[in-house]
Amino acid sequence: MKIQKGLIGKLLLFSATVIWGSSFIILKDTLSAFSGGHFTFFILAVRFLLASACFLLVSVKKIKIIDKALVKDGVILGAFLFFAYAFQTVGLKYTTASKNAFLTAAYCIMVPFMVWIFTKKHPSVKNYIAAVVCLLGVALVGLFGNKDKGSNELLGDALSLLCGIFYALQIFFNPRLLKGRDPFVMLLIECATTGVLFALTSAFYEFPAHYGEFAISGEATWKIAYLAFFATCYAQFAQLVGQKYVSSTTASLILSCESVFGMIFDIIFGNAQITFIMVLGFICIFSAIIMNEVEFSSLRLLNKKND
Repeated sequence: MKIQKGLIGKLLLFSATVIWGSSFIILKDTLSAFSGGHFTFFILAVRFLLASACFLLVSVKKIKIIDKALVKDGVILGAFLFFAYAFQTVGLKYTTASKNAFLTAAYCIMVPFMVWIFTKKHPSVKNYIAAVVCLLGVALVGLFGNKDKGSNELLGDALSLLCGIFYALQIFFNPRLLKGRDPFVMLLIECATTGVLFALTSAFYEFPAHYGEFAISGEATWKIAYLAFFATCYAQFAQLVGQKYVSSTTASLILSCESVFGMIFDIIFGNAQITFIMVLGFICIFSAIIMNEVEFSSLRLLNKKND
């Protein structure tokens, strides 16, 4: 049963990364086309508030179980998610998309250290090697060979790295704060918190400067709906529940495949071309995931039995 739950957890995490990978193209098109590209935080607010409304419908009969401790923990996760998305989105304006994705994915290196800091449990050497190999793969996929330049890469890179830190915090605390609690209620509070924070940011930052440019089209509506119900509602649920059955280190490695699937969808839709370096990067990432899962001590024992 434990093996089955672990497999289900990994499949849920992989499904989330596939959807997030597909959302890169949709989000990029929506951000640039929606009201002159000046309402990024508004789109993110609608995305998360629609998702929270969906979770409310599912968990309306469980509202009575909400207490102060649950609200506090949900708000913490929601704040982590808000800062991660905010730093990633703003960072993308100043640095290149490839460096943004690479520095954000640095959470696969950070999570093992967070496990050590917060739990005093030292991850194995295998975990660290797998994390480094995974980060190398992400670099090969999106960083090397890219000659694009950002307007202020130092600032953009710093913001992207901060994004990675908040993603690492969310990945680490997700299973610990969910323990013994209903996932739909937790996601309701988490997404509502993120949505409200983005709504406030948009109200104070975007609308005063660009309210005259605000306009919404039918095409933008369905794209936002996809981002809300698939890339947020389902994907956040898949991540939260999936992390119940795998370690934080394993989750971080699987979730780092988001940039890989983003590149794959870019290739499928003709926005990029596959290269040998990319293939090498894909191999590194998937090798890292396999390396993290294989118990070498068990293999040695198996070999001894066979001898």
